[in-house]
Amino acid sequence: MTEIYTSKVTASGQVSLPKSLRKRLGIGEDIVILEPIGDAILLRKVQSIQEEIFEYFEKEAKAKGISKDKVSEFLKKAGPRLLKEMYGVEA
Repeated sequence: MTEIYTSKVTASGQVSLPKSLRKRLGIGEDIVILEPIGDAILLRKVQSIQEEIFEYFEKEAKAKGISKDKVSEFLKKAGPRLLKEMYGVEA
């Protein structure tokens, strides 16, 4: 069964994540993305999104014969710009 956590939203809109949940998901002083989905909110660490982007490009590059090192080099340069453009996040 899925665990359910509760938290209070403060007057300034802040929400505290329970320590056990932060520990389970590896969330520290990280930047997170909040994505509304219907009447729910999906919360993800920015790092998770960076990993997804890397995996996508790595798969595409492999199919085209581009080395993993070249993909990594490209993403190190372009990654922060992509995050800013897509999510308004300074990495």
